[in-house]
Amino acid sequence: MKIAICDDENYWINHIEDHLVKFRETNKDIEWDVYYSGTDLLDIYEKSKNPYDVVIMDIELNDISGIKAAKTIRKADHSVILFFLTNYKEYVFDCFESAPMNFWVKPIEYNDFSNDLNRAYESIKIGKKFIRIIEDRQKVRIKCSDIIFIENKERKSYIHTNNRVYKTNRALYSIYSDLDTNSFVRVCKTHVVNLAYIHIIGDTWLSLYNVEERIPLSRTYKTELIESYMNYKADAARR
Repeated sequence: MKIAICDDENYWINHIEDHLVKFRETNKDIEWDVYYSGTDLLDIYEKSKNPYDVVIMDIELNDISGIKAAKTIRKADHSVILFFLTNYKEYVFDCFESAPMNFWVKPIEYNDFSNDLNRAYESIKIGKKFIRIIEDRQKVRIKCSDIIFIENKERKSYIHTNNRVYKTNRALYSIYSDLDTNSFVRVCKTHVVNLAYIHIIGDTWLSLYNVEERIPLSRTYKTELIESYMNYKADAARR
């Protein structure tokens, strides 16, 4: 879970970091960056797509209103989890438009902080909504439901989505380990496909919706593919 902390006072930055250090004792898979201005955080959102899972934002920043900054972040990333920090409860109603998970009044009790962050952590962990890659030296977060298939070619991984193709040095097996195996399956050594996009399963190939080319299918993976596809369709029918 990648977290951004945005506050212009060192005291409150340290307060949040102390809580995060304690929280990390039982939840190892978290990291965070610190921003002392809303403008600096917004600059990151302009350069990188969906860089954070969680943003902890002070409402009263010197350079820009935290509420205004959060609205901009929400427009850029509909799935990011927001928490607001403030000294005054009166601000709570001004925050609703950016749909925060919660609103914290300083100082924050650790139990309240931990309970809310656990909710965020479980939401992200269970949903497996995004994968992270590096493309052209930029951190990129890709929505899993947008991925049609991933192929490995010449030591690069190419992630084909509805909007574009991403290229990264990250290995295919590494990307696959971050995906929900109820939705994605490996069909040969070089390809992973999203079960939602399967159109036709041939003997040695697959046809995917929105894709002109045929995807190679290895006999080694065919039984697993058919089983995964049938389970996926059965789960979809029960929803």
